[in-house]
Amino acid sequence: MAPTGSQIGKVCLRIMDVQLLVIVTCTLLNSLSVESGKVKSCNGTHCFRYRCERNNSKCWNTHVKRSFCIDRTYGLSAANETARINCTHSITGQKMKKCSADGKYGEEEGCASNEINEILQIVLNSTELAEKLPQLVGKFNNIIKSQSKTTPGNLQASLAIIHAFSTVSDVSLELVVVEGFLSIVDSLVDVKAQSAWTSVKTENKNSSSQLLKSVEDFTRLLNPPNQTFNIIKPNIQLKGMKVEPGKDYDVDFSNLMINNRSVTNNVFISQTKLAALTKGSLVMSIAFLTMNDILSPPPTSNYKLNGLVLATTAELKSIDIVMRFMPLDSTLAQASAQCVFWNLNNGSWDTEGCTHEINGSNIICRCDHLTSFSLLMSSITDFEVPTWLTMLNYVVLGTSQVSLIIGIIIEAIVWKNLTKKTTSLSRHIAILNIMVSLLIMNTLFCMHTFLKPKDISCKVVIFFVHFFLLALSFWMFTLGLLLLYHLVFIFSNYSRTSMMLMSFILGYTGPFIIASCVFLKGHLKDHYIEKKICWINVKQTDLYSSFALVPLIIVGMNFLITFFAIVKIQRPAIGEKCSGQQSDKNSVKQILRCIIILTPLLGLSWLLGFIFMTPSTGNNSVWKEVFRPVFDIANGLQGFLILIFGIIMDKKVNYAHNSIQIHVFHITLTLLLCCSVRYENV
Repeated sequence: MAPTGSQIGKVCLRIMDVQLLVIVTCTLLNSLSVESGKVKSCNGTHCFRYRCERNNSKCWNTHVKRSFCIDRTYGLSAANETARINCTHSITGQKMKKCSADGKYGEEEGCASNEINEILQIVLNSTELAEKLPQLVGKFNNIIKSQSKTTPGNLQASLAIIHAFSTVSDVSLELVVVEGFLSIVDSLVDVKAQSAWTSVKTENKNSSSQLLKSVEDFTRLLNPPNQTFNIIKPNIQLKGMKVEPGKDYDVDFSNLMINNRSVTNNVFISQTKLAALTKGSLVMSIAFLTMNDILSPPPTSNYKLNGLVLATTAELKSIDIVMRFMPLDSTLAQASAQCVFWNLNNGSWDTEGCTHEINGSNIICRCDHLTSFSLLMSSITDFEVPTWLTMLNYVVLGTSQVSLIIGIIIEAIVWKNLTKKTTSLSRHIAILNIMVSLLIMNTLFCMHTFLKPKDISCKVVIFFVHFFLLALSFWMFTLGLLLLYHLVFIFSNYSRTSMMLMSFILGYTGPFIIASCVFLKGHLKDHYIEKKICWINVKQTDLYSSFALVPLIIVGMNFLITFFAIVKIQRPAIGEKCSGQQSDKNSVKQILRCIIILTPLLGLSWLLGFIFMTPSTGNNSVWKEVFRPVFDIANGLQGFLILIFGIIMDKKVNYAHNSIQIHVFHITLTLLLCCSVRYENV
């Protein structure tokens, strides 16, 4: 006999026993509490603490704070999961309940209504479907219109009915029957049915592909009375004509309102291509206004459907077709456009047999076959990098790395001679840390392409790439602040200790805090790294902003400092007089010298990166294509330019280097003299 009160006990459970035990206890007992002991006493097993109440079908885990739902029919489900069981009484589909976070099942949904299920049973079992087709389409259309909501069960059954309709052959249908059929499809692809589609596609990934094929096959049965014909519905439009010698097929789908934007598309087949078709046969185009939200997304995550789904059918499929697409989202990169068709064989988008060209704000697609077409576009323009440019980038980067190593060696040799004055010390500390950060960052950047995104080494490398990129930016900013200080406070000085302390805090502490916060946030949410390549997840705006935008903002501030420096050096000194043309020439020389020297040291060439931070639209994408090699080469040579303008052309470095050469010469000469004297004595 089951107990009537509550029973409390302590039990340690293995993960495989939890569900079975909770189902049994929560079903048999009116109220049960099962509490675990301490985790340490479990000897390799997982401990849970449950409290179950049968009266309100509620069960939750108080140890890990995860809720569960339990029901005699649906069994046990975790929070936010959906329990499914098959429908009864010969009704097609599944019924389901979702377990909410508070441990209670939601409303039941999923099975088809009796009216829709009745139609389904008729079309599946009828031997005279062709004769009954007009009546069944009309009856089914009335049922769909009477439905206030498209449930997953009704949608699943409706797709099966539509598929059965499309399998009928050797029958001619009047325009009104096809209009009723498209009215059914119009309701099923409405925005209100999106949630039902999400559930149905979970069970059957090919459901949307099946709908496209069913619509194409069914409309072939049309026998219109007129030469041209059209059917207009809110979410679907059909236009077509009978083939006539000497006449092109030219159809416009104009003023279609999508996302509060008027869109116009065109389908064209020349009369020379139509000559291969039988006179009087049909050519039809169907525009789906909402189908791009229902079909499976593109295989590449950067791309998305940016055009209507246009299906064109004829008695032959191998006919050349020209389509003009107006992009739905004008902010995406035109240069990334791809004309694609829906491949019914594998249920995905394909580009075979299609080419494109850009015509103003439109994309012209040319394909050598007929089916369902659309337009793919990306917010990131992926240009094919020429081989010569790739090799040039490697040469430039290698030159930069070698230059940085040489620069660090020169700094080490002449360091004592450079650090006698505080001003020179502060400048060369900043330059040395800039070179070290750039050297390590470039090395790690070359390593990331050889790592897999799932490896922990990938995350470590990307973290340090981020850290040293920020360190490089902050040290360049430190150098800019030192320049600004000396321009403003000409006769003022500062202590070495305070200078070094502030420089290292700004140069390394700030970057470490930012990089660590970004890493922790991305790692905890498991979206720090891209899924396909070892690189920071650029689709996460907060992560990518700190990776790219923060350095660009710092470089922008350095640009303002450079502008201030140029203005400052143009002011004549006290008692100095300007002399016309000669003064202008000197001013130009000073400005150019200032820009040339400060550009690599303050990273001003990184400002070109702002071009790649903006969305690619129209001519903007062309500018990105032009400036990409300029950006790569300019920043690749930064190490080489720092060596030339920051070290070799530095007068103090040259003076220190010359004095060292003299000392080395004297020491060498003395050794040679000593050796010669000793040789003579021998």
